[in-house]
Amino acid sequence: MAFSPGRNFGALAVGNRGGALTWSFGYFLNTGSLSFDGQSKDQLSAGNGIDLAIRITDLVQYQDDGRRLTHLGFSWSHGFRDGDREDPNAQLRTRPESFLTDVRLVDTGNLVNHRRDLIAIEAAWLNGPLSFQGEYFHAFTKSTEHLDFGGWYLSGSYVLTGETRKYRRAGGGFGEIKPVRSFHLSTGGWGALELALRYSSVDLNDKSVRGGKERNVTVGLNWYLTRKIRFMANYIYVNVKDRDEPPVSSGDANIFMARFQVRI
Repeated sequence: MAFSPGRNFGALAVGNRGGALTWSFGYFLNTGSLSFDGQSKDQLSAGNGIDLAIRITDLVQYQDDGRRLTHLGFSWSHGFRDGDREDPNAQLRTRPESFLTDVRLVDTGNLVNHRRDLIAIEAAWLNGPLSFQGEYFHAFTKSTEHLDFGGWYLSGSYVLTGETRKYRRAGGGFGEIKPVRSFHLSTGGWGALELALRYSSVDLNDKSVRGGKERNVTVGLNWYLTRKIRFMANYIYVNVKDRDEPPVSSGDANIFMARFQVRI
């Protein structure tokens, strides 16, 4: 996602109250990417500011040992930057819902970043095998001008075999599905089968910056053969428009990807 923070050096404190309320607070040095700056000492010398970040989540409903719940969350981060240097982490861009490609169809390019605030509001609802989850992001950037960028997504899934997605109360997030009956030909077990649908939108256009607008519709099928083996297949329809460099007035892409995963 375009608004996900990068990996930086720092410290993070986390807490949990009663298994319902979680909080985290982080203090980080804003450094370059691992892939560009290489060794740790190079990253530390490339630091050009600090980031403060908080996240709070709450289980406003939790029933039937987690088979029915409602989750709400809020996060905020603030970046202090030094002088007029370009900040690589201020470049907002995103892949088209596929991490099997390095192509970014929307991209602001590098920005001179004096200050940056990012807020996100999240919500999730689960009732047995049916679940919905959504999040809204907004970035306020003080560059050579004040810039605002936004994005959101809404996803839903239904486990056809009846399992419930596991909620991790300590961290305020969802884990993987654990099949009731693992796949085995002799015993007749077929694992867990999940059908998923997701819609997302991102707008990286504001004032003189024309990074483009992107909409994605994803249909997915996940087959959890066992707790450690799963097969995933996704189809993604992508629409991109209003991008200046390279110029794209309106264009579509169709992506199909599959992955087989074994956890040791």
